[in-house]
Amino acid sequence: MTVEDIEMNREVRTVFARNWVNLQKLDYNCVHGTLYVRGRLTMLRPPPPRPGEDVDRAGVTASFLQHLERQLQKVSGLRGIRWQLDGWMRTTSNWTRSGL
Repeated sequence: MTVEDIEMNREVRTVFARNWVNLQKLDYNCVHGTLYVRGRLTMLRPPPPRPGEDVDRAGVTASFLQHLERQLQKVSGLRGIRWQLDGWMRTTSNWTRSGL
């Protein structure tokens, strides 16, 4: 792991904290500029959902995941994000719930 990866990990943790992401069941790590995020995404304080929006048991919505992804993409030096979230699937343009 390079010094740049360690700095990116710190910035990623800041983004998660700013967005009230519970890190107990979530694993993340930056390796050579790529962020790997795995596990169950839960919220310490879920944002209110939009009317008619699909919400999982942890309070996570597709719009929140899009917002979180945009925030993470602003981390300096980050070249890509690989997601493996329980209950969610990333397609080319949006997020959908999986395993309903």
